[in-house]
Amino acid sequence: MKLFSLPYLAYSRIISSMCPMEVISLSFCSKKSKEKIKEIRFHIDYPGISTIVYKSKIPVFRLRFVSLTHQISIPFKSDQSCVGSKGRRFTANIDGVEHIFRCVDNQNGSVLYSNILNSGFKITNYIVDLVRGNLKYLVLDLNLIDDLKRFITETCLKSVSHIEIVSETVTSEKLSEFFSNIENPTKNVRIFSKVQGRVDPNLNIFQSDLLISDEAEWVKREHLLGFKGKLLLLNHPIFDIETIIEFINQWRNGNNTTLVALKMVELPQEALNRDRFISEFNAKPWDPTKREKYYIYEKEFANRLHNAMDCSEGLDFERHDGLLATINVIPSCGFFHFYVWHKRFNIA
Repeated sequence: MKLFSLPYLAYSRIISSMCPMEVISLSFCSKKSKEKIKEIRFHIDYPGISTIVYKSKIPVFRLRFVSLTHQISIPFKSDQSCVGSKGRRFTANIDGVEHIFRCVDNQNGSVLYSNILNSGFKITNYIVDLVRGNLKYLVLDLNLIDDLKRFITETCLKSVSHIEIVSETVTSEKLSEFFSNIENPTKNVRIFSKVQGRVDPNLNIFQSDLLISDEAEWVKREHLLGFKGKLLLLNHPIFDIETIIEFINQWRNGNNTTLVALKMVELPQEALNRDRFISEFNAKPWDPTKREKYYIYEKEFANRLHNAMDCSEGLDFERHDGLLATINVIPSCGFFHFYVWHKRFNIA
């Protein structure tokens, strides 16, 4: 019996139980099979592109269905392997171009190579369109991408909501070239790299909902004061206490209702003078009638951060519009936390 002669519920259940490589292979059989597959709703596990998958350090697209352990990987390089190398071969047409594919199976799933140069995005677009998915994340060493502008302006990357920069060191010019070509601010950005040079404070990463820098020496006063996102996490920034007070004063005297928290680790000890914060903001110890003991992040951040933060030792003050803020200083750990209580009490 032909698969697509079965009722929709029957063939859709059969196809959705296949691994990604089997689904893609089936789509190459005919135009009808491709269109039938596109009618099926697949549950996809966070598809994205990363440069840290293989030792060769090239971009690799990965996709996995939620109900299965096997994934498909598409290395962004042409397959120049000689005849006789491992893997099964087949030909298929994508957008009028015939590819000679080589598929290699491993314990994690299938790796699909093409003989066509620079076809990584063409194949990725085909797969994403086939399963009606969206790319969610990028994990990139920017030093491994030859044409940053061309890379980031690919159509399928417009849906990306999470970007990690994993270069050991990256120049401010490369960082700017990459992010300035993103049409809208990415929701979540994490920069593991040491950044060389001055970064433009108007760069759209300072509008991201969540911005994390693991080597934050590059973050200066103008970046801190210009942050328009929700949550800013900085490891080892070089701020004095006057800059931190200026940031808090800017929030207190303004009308920013977006900010959720500023968290900094490994600050200089002189920036963690608890008494100075008390006197500057007339901050008071925790009053259990005014807020919870624990600060609970909203759902969008809870999966990425420690959800419940103990603020029982924090110092509180209210803004003119009634928003409550807490300053939490832990000199022994070099911690400075600033929380805005958009919801003072969590109702179960």
